Amino acid sequence: MGKWREAFEYGRPSEEDREYGCQYSFGPPATAEQLAVAEAALGVKLPAEVRELLSEFNGIWYTIEVDRRMGYEPSILYLDLNHLSMDVPEYFRTCGNPLPSEDDLRKVVFFYQSNGFADLWGVCLEDVCEFHSHQVVKLDHEVGELEPCADNLYEFVRDRKK
Repeated sequence: MGKWREAFEYGRPSEEDREYGCQYSFGPPATAEQLAVAEAALGVKLPAEVRELLSEFNGIWYTIEVDRRMGYEPSILYLDLNHLSMDVPEYFRTCGNPLPSEDDLRKVVFFYQSNGFADLWGVCLEDVCEFHSHQVVKLDHEVGELEPCADNLYEFVRDRKK
């Protein structure tokens, strides 16, 4: 098991996993070419930790028991490269929600979502607002401001229990 999968599995199944019957599926590793295409689309070099994570698994999808019984498709949790480089920027262009400035948004790579992008978590590429490079921040759609979440991506993955 790789470093990032091990971090994700740490403490699982969580109480919430058991209560809701969560099941997770991992995307295949991203290739160097796929990473380069995403970086070109975003106009930034992905942080090393994000590249490592995506090189181990390109996205994590989940379902809960009731959704499986109703025939719903899995929802993405950890974003794959397509969601990260195409869907998140499109969401920002069209959502109508309060957001940080475009300049500040370009300093964060969003890698995790909840509830159809209502909440997004990202890694700071450089210092932004009062946050430092490599910190994980949360963007809540109602507030439109970046909030502290974790000191680094590994800590976030290890400690985040859906």
